[in-house]
Amino acid sequence: MAKKKLPKVLALLDEDMCTGCEACLVVCPVDCISTIPGPRHESSFQVCTIDLPRCIGCTLCHQVCPWDCITMLPTDQFLQNENTAKQLE
Repeated sequence: MAKKKLPKVLALLDEDMCTGCEACLVVCPVDCISTIPGPRHESSFQVCTIDLPRCIGCTLCHQVCPWDCITMLPTDQFLQNENTAKQLE
């Protein structure tokens, strides 16, 4: 099976800043954003998370986030980090 061609940029979401408003989740064309229990109030507070292998680098989530929690970074930066590089294999 051929390897997926990686986009030039990927979305990095700061879960500590995320309020769980789901604005990004609504606009994602590939449904790579979902909610998970928040780090502080797990039973009632949700934050968003991004499934990097599914991200296509469209920047829509970055554009709509009212809290500036999402940064678009060059894919090369993700590949330099051991944890995120494994996710993208």
